[in-house]
Amino acid sequence: MNLIDIVLLGAVLALGIYLLFALLHPEKF
Repeated sequence: MNLIDIVLLGAVLALGIYLLFALLHPEKF
């Protein structure tokens, strides 16, 4: 894996976690 793959994977994971948190706690948004 090169640096770009790692950055993209990290961004996708962060976005997925953020969306999951937003769905579980909609009153905070």
